[in-house]
Amino acid sequence: MTPRQPNTSFDQLLSQLSTRLINSEHAETQTCIAEAIAAFGAYVDADRCYVFEFSEDISSMSNTHEWVRDGQSAHIDDLQGVTSGDLPYFFEQMRRSHQFITNDVGQLPANAENEKAEFQRESIKSVICIGLVANNKLLGFVGCDMVHDTYQWSEEDIRHLSLVANMIANTLEREQTYQKLIETQRQLEEANSKLQALATIDGLTGIANRRALDEALEKEVKRAKRQRTGIAVLLIDIDHFKSFNDAYGHLKGDEALKQVADALATIMQRSTDFVARYGGEEFAVIMSTDSAWQALRKANEILDAVENLDITHERSDTDPYLTVSIGGYFEVPKADAEVAGTIQQLLNNADMGLYQAKDDGRNCIRFY
Repeated sequence: MTPRQPNTSFDQLLSQLSTRLINSEHAETQTCIAEAIAAFGAYVDADRCYVFEFSEDISSMSNTHEWVRDGQSAHIDDLQGVTSGDLPYFFEQMRRSHQFITNDVGQLPANAENEKAEFQRESIKSVICIGLVANNKLLGFVGCDMVHDTYQWSEEDIRHLSLVANMIANTLEREQTYQKLIETQRQLEEANSKLQALATIDGLTGIANRRALDEALEKEVKRAKRQRTGIAVLLIDIDHFKSFNDAYGHLKGDEALKQVADALATIMQRSTDFVARYGGEEFAVIMSTDSAWQALRKANEILDAVENLDITHERSDTDPYLTVSIGGYFEVPKADAEVAGTIQQLLNNADMGLYQAKDDGRNCIRFY
């Protein structure tokens, strides 16, 4: 082996490595660690220099970075998921002292047979491994191998590698903290997305609620104004629903609401259709359409679909089965129309149609 450079050279190297690692961006972290072990391996004239990271419970480890001198074999690919059962003596030493240092692998004790066999497989004569410890937690280790000849590791070697280990450990901890932060943010975004969905979904029927309807109306009115297309609103009310609940109970009433909601969702399947529970036993449909006739055709489909559910309603004055009344309104909003006013007009006029349908005996459709 060639002689080591003076301490001042190592101090300069350490300063360069620490500056590089400290100032590295997240995307550069892995590259910077690889550069650090390459620089240190070349400085100490090692044959290999590497980083391993332990699992959370220190029951397994994987080689994450490896530098090898020209002409030496790399082993990073076959050193993944190595368990404490594979190398029990090594794991015990790392857990206990955060170090594994041997000048001659041939002199390892009898209870290190697995380790001796593995080192021989990799043609290692001498090895030094220093734990990566941050906040009293063992994250992994950085190590160096000598392949051609055995080597007496000095106190200076241990001190130097320990300093490098401290820098890499702090870098890994920073990276893990960053990854945990990213995961926390992802979980928060997912939770917020679910909360947002819950806030716009009717808990009983599973379709959109009134809040979502208001948002959809605003969006559709703006789109209709921009594209100069028509928009229709249907308001659907279950006939004599109070008497249905009185006769069959609220559980049956809830089931009837779900069935009606499902029927509406089945009919209104276009991307420009929107179905919501308007409140109580009322539902609303928004349609992007060219004419009131197309909206009337869909309203007739809804009327028939609900009656075809064959939900018995003996207390109804309209029909022996559950029926609905539908009020509708169609409009092509003017380009200069005020959005809030247009929304109110759509709802009010559809409601007027619904009032007329009820007044005309229910189980029918009336457009205002």
